[in-house]
Amino acid sequence: MAPLEIKTYKIQTDKLKKSDRPVRAVLLSDLHDQLWGTGQDQLLQAIDGLSPDLVLCAGDMVLSKKRRGMDHALLLFRELIKRQLPVYACNGNHESRMRECEGDRKREYIYYTKQLQQMGVQLLINESCMAKIGSARFKIHGYEMPMEYYKKFCMRSYGTKDLYMKLGRPDKSPFHILLAHNPVYFRTYARWGADLTVSGHLHGGLIRIPGIGGLVTPQVKLFPKYDRGLYEINGRYMAVSPGLGGHTVPIRICNPPQVFGIIIKGTREDGTVGKD
Repeated sequence: MAPLEIKTYKIQTDKLKKSDRPVRAVLLSDLHDQLWGTGQDQLLQAIDGLSPDLVLCAGDMVLSKKRRGMDHALLLFRELIKRQLPVYACNGNHESRMRECEGDRKREYIYYTKQLQQMGVQLLINESCMAKIGSARFKIHGYEMPMEYYKKFCMRSYGTKDLYMKLGRPDKSPFHILLAHNPVYFRTYARWGADLTVSGHLHGGLIRIPGIGGLVTPQVKLFPKYDRGLYEINGRYMAVSPGLGGHTVPIRICNPPQVFGIIIKGTREDGTVGKD
């Protein structure tokens, strides 16, 4: 595995006041039960260095093709909770696949989710919750995309209907964070109303070509548009983690695993109301 990269991106929003302290988030995705040093110390040191107010996990923290491929992921979650950090997580395709299996794999999924709940991790499966950091209000949504969108060679169109059905229509005032594992449909997430979407899944395109970007997606689509980094459409953002682990074809060329920091800064003057 390549050395761990640490990178921080900044975004601005008029849903937070200019006088508010900037909110610092860490995005983790696609760990695939990778162990980063004894007790996850390499990864935890990187997270500590970003001084986060909250941790957002965009799915595939486990490995569904390996029996009990979750021990290192649970270790990481346990250490984050010990730091008294609020941790929010959604399912990726690996967690969803485990749940849909029969027998041992389904039982392991049930064990995994119970462990997260007992620790205090907010696992959001087509659910939403409110969070307050300082005087800033956030609504955090965890979206689980239907599994057919993860099939090889999938080219299906995707509108907002499933999001509205599962998560409703976002109201105006809070800053909306959407945990959605698959970044391919950023325009749909933005149209639904996510101020910030956090995703992973594409592993940065596996092989990155300088000046072009990632080469291929897990759905075998060449040159994905949203594969790694921060993107913006009309004031709405998507942060795409290139992941922290690998599986099946563990190739990374010019594409290091990354701890992804996000600083959210308010621009609204006190006493004014943010735009919808």
